Amino acid sequence: MKKIIVQAASAACIMFTIVMLWFTGMGYLFAGPSYGLNLTMSVFGAAFGMAALQALWFTGAVFRKLAYPARIAGFGACGLPVLALCAWAGPWFPLDDPGVWAAFAIVYLFILAGVTAGYTVYFKKTAGGYDQALARYREKNRR
Repeated sequence: MKKIIVQAASAACIMFTIVMLWFTGMGYLFAGPSYGLNLTMSVFGAAFGMAALQALWFTGAVFRKLAYPARIAGFGACGLPVLALCAWAGPWFPLDDPGVWAAFAIVYLFILAGVTAGYTVYFKKTAGGYDQALARYREKNRR
């Protein structure tokens, strides 16, 4: 039952993404650029950009033997410019107010630190640490 629910939720997310991209494209085609369409596309850009960064830094496809703190630092360092570019393209907030941009960066770093701390505590309790879990996974799949 759980597998069916997960598959249905995944299919719904995929279909929602496809439909939203299609209708946003149709909106650009028939109505032209607008604040709402630009905002929608910038949010899609942020989602796809952060997903690509997650795949880059956390799958081991590019960086095979990299400590978890280095992965987080790399992801965080690349994530802020990606989100800032999307916020500029959106625009998510006023472009000419440096205080808003500084607040955006501070909130981003605060959220990154909080999520990192929370996940690290959770992961250490459940798996004993990222590097140990990765070593166990590699050993299991070598056989």
